[in-house]
Amino acid sequence: MDVNARKSKDEVYSYLKRLTIGILSTVSDRGKPYASVIYFVADHNLNFFFITKSDTKKAQNLEKNNNAAITILDPENPKTIQATGTARKVQDPDIYSYMLKRIAEENSKKGGFYWPPPISKLKSMGDLVMYRLEPDWLRFGDFTESAFASTTSTKTNIFYQVIP
Repeated sequence: MDVNARKSKDEVYSYLKRLTIGILSTVSDRGKPYASVIYFVADHNLNFFFITKSDTKKAQNLEKNNNAAITILDPENPKTIQATGTARKVQDPDIYSYMLKRIAEENSKKGGFYWPPPISKLKSMGDLVMYRLEPDWLRFGDFTESAFASTTSTKTNIFYQVIP
């Protein structure tokens, strides 16, 4: 199995444009893992943008340790994206406004999902914050039947490295 096959950022970005929900994993200051569902949008560089409130566990973890991971599963096809990287608050008001609008638009037009996101229902005094997760490692997994059908088992590509 060739785990070093490559896919381009453009191919992965095109795939990601159809998806809006992922699992973000963070680590507490005591080394405890924590995972939560997020709504996200990606840009052409495969940075992931998401919102949360400042007093959530994920935000508190990211303030102390900005290393994070994201996992995305296509609910209609057995394909995945896995990435690790650094998450930082979005400080630029223009980027913040643009990405917030994109998150709202993308989730509103995808049938079956709710907007506003669940964080709007939290009884929280925290402020709304946006983070950008910039991957330093990203791979695409294709577990569809078509990935296996046209190749022999020794040549099947299941994982495609994208970053680095």
